[in-house]
Amino acid sequence: MIQEKNKIAHIVVDMLYDFIDGTLACYNAQDAVKESVKFINDNPIHMVIYVCDSHPNNHCSFAESGGIWPPHCVAGTKGSQVHESFYNQITLPDARPSSNNILRKGEDPNFEQYSGFQAITEKGETLLKHLQDNNVENVFVSGIATEFCVNETVKDLKNAGFKVTVIGKALAYVDYNGHKKTLEEFKKMGVKII
Repeated sequence: MIQEKNKIAHIVVDMLYDFIDGTLACYNAQDAVKESVKFINDNPIHMVIYVCDSHPNNHCSFAESGGIWPPHCVAGTKGSQVHESFYNQITLPDARPSSNNILRKGEDPNFEQYSGFQAITEKGETLLKHLQDNNVENVFVSGIATEFCVNETVKDLKNAGFKVTVIGKALAYVDYNGHKKTLEEFKKMGVKII
């Protein structure tokens, strides 16, 4: 039964070049990509969803617009693209990034959006609706950065009633101590870390 197959989802958060080797490169990013790809290949029944920053070049989070970050993940640049490993090392075509499973956030220049819950599909569907439409109950999360977009996405998933598991080796972070602190907070919330 096809619906049974989709009871588990893997959300890949911001595995984008600017966070891997670009303007906001994070610690452990290359390993996080490898571990995420490996986990996807080892769990072919999971539905895979990619949450991606996609900013206009005048986004409010950029330092020149009064924000705290350097320009990153500007729509149409290499920095905003999902790492090539997810295209060429994932075995199942349905699990690779495509217009069917990429949700974008941060497209409005006036709003910061860290959580995947603020991301939408090309058709305007939210992450929550996408998960509900596919009868998802259990969610695995990998991505960048632990303290920011992963943190906000995990909190929103948990608050919405999903069973959430974070793949520890498949995370990259801005600061190691912040990463560890965030993982401790996840445990207190009842999030499983593997």
